[in-house]
Amino acid sequence: MKKVFFVPYTHLNEYVDINKRALSDAGYEVVPLNLKNAVSSIGKKYSIIVNWLEDRPYGSNFSFRVKITTTIKCLAIIIFGAFFCSKRVWIKHNFKPHNSNGSFRCYKFISATLRTLKYRKLTLEKYAGGGMFHPLYCPDDTLRKKSIDLNTQKFEYLIFGAVKKYKGIHNILLFWPSDKSLKILGKCSSKSYRDEILSIIKNRELQVEWRDEYLSDEDLNYEISKAHFVVISHLDNTMISSGTFYHAVSYGCNIISLKSSFSIQKKKEHEFVHLLTDKEKDFDEFESDFVEKECVKKQVLKCYSRSYLSKRWQEILSDN
Repeated sequence: MKKVFFVPYTHLNEYVDINKRALSDAGYEVVPLNLKNAVSSIGKKYSIIVNWLEDRPYGSNFSFRVKITTTIKCLAIIIFGAFFCSKRVWIKHNFKPHNSNGSFRCYKFISATLRTLKYRKLTLEKYAGGGMFHPLYCPDDTLRKKSIDLNTQKFEYLIFGAVKKYKGIHNILLFWPSDKSLKILGKCSSKSYRDEILSIIKNRELQVEWRDEYLSDEDLNYEISKAHFVVISHLDNTMISSGTFYHAVSYGCNIISLKSSFSIQKKKEHEFVHLLTDKEKDFDEFESDFVEKECVKKQVLKCYSRSYLSKRWQEILSDN
């Protein structure tokens, strides 16, 4: 069985485990890149797949020293792969690191090194180059099961995930219609941003229920399965792809999004994607154009299934 290093090997983002399982289904043994495995792999033509390397020096609490040492570690991984791995794949996830304070030197240097050492750059969206795609958050068999029956007389709107300013939730709340209820599920670690959101909700007298906490996977997925619409408010030119989108459509939700390169592309591909302007009347139109959950799941299975992901990895890592 051929072996492949997958970096990072563990991550809070479920994207990592989904891809590891897909690679395993494609006939590859996925192994962590550590000193023991690195030494034993020499001369054996392992492949290497790296994710977020250029973003890693920008941890939200990293000091300058930690940023530099992290950059050196990332460069060591890249150089090892260039000299000792037969296939080298770089999945570029973001246009720029989320937590940068204005300096992109480490980001640019790591990216330049990946290009110089001939890593094959892939992104998860066609508008940014493509080559790979973001998988769904449910196995194929689970998506084929019937969704929870919903009451379409009262549509439920949901925002979920860690509440951070770059996700732009405050922009949505500034023109959210006062007659539409909204549920926000996600912890906010910034007191100033929490206060900003609460101030908007109070001043505009919005019907917003916010669970400012970390939810279990079971609890979160149940809430998503009940929602009709998931709202995506990410600011443009930061992330190439939105994990929120793929998580939501895994449960058949329609998507409402601020206009961005990502959402405009998805609108062209799927009728369950609705683009948001700053007009409250948009919401009545969205509800009249609501696509049933079973139809959403059938569509996304054709485009982003786990079986298709395994097939794509086989194509990328083949010797041809």
